[in-house]
Amino acid sequence: MQCFFKIKNWAVSSNRPHTPEQWQAWAVQQSVADLPERAPEVAFMPAMQRRRLGLPARLLFEAAHQALAGCDALPCATVSASHDGEIARSLELWLALLKDGTVSPTSFGLSVHNAVLGQWSMWRGDTGENTALAVLPDGLETAVAEAVAILQDGAKQVLVVVADTPAAVPLRPVVRAPFAYALALLLEAGDEWCLRRSVNDTAALAGDYWGALSWVRHRLLAHRNWTHDYGNRLWHWSQHP
Repeated sequence: MQCFFKIKNWAVSSNRPHTPEQWQAWAVQQSVADLPERAPEVAFMPAMQRRRLGLPARLLFEAAHQALAGCDALPCATVSASHDGEIARSLELWLALLKDGTVSPTSFGLSVHNAVLGQWSMWRGDTGENTALAVLPDGLETAVAEAVAILQDGAKQVLVVVADTPAAVPLRPVVRAPFAYALALLLEAGDEWCLRRSVNDTAALAGDYWGALSWVRHRLLAHRNWTHDYGNRLWHWSQHP
């Protein structure tokens, strides 16, 4: 399969690289060992509202808000995808339930997979179509393919947000993203980009699930063509002049 689209704008947020200079250095070195962890400030929101936002929501809000800067038309269809989802909050709830026999209703409500996207749409007052996907390692590409289908259905633009906040507590066996992140892409109809999937019959194991971070790295290094390897699925990205 293959699909075509235009990326009108994009933005990335994380709890490690923060400034453009830090992101550029990460793209070259792929190391964040010397960077402190810090949640995005989301200063564009009123203090009372942003107090309730956990790290996944702050990441999504920050990246999405930046991607929509200057083109914040309503309604805007949104596709959100996550591999980890609210696993960190869920683990906290399980521990609280074991210890105290009860959990916070608010925290429980926010642990649902589509809760962050619901918070985003309510804050914006956006009644556009929202889709929350629980994804395999190729979550970025799955979300983009879904967004292209919505564009073909008549939407003028679709916001794609891929966000993951790996659990901090020990889990085995488990694969964790190198740091928490959110990538937002604002898509429109067009042929600037081509995304094509092919089958890799020689591989059985899935690759890393943070392809969104790999996408950011390729863009920061000004690459125009690359392939994401997810084991038996290969996704080929290409930018046309």
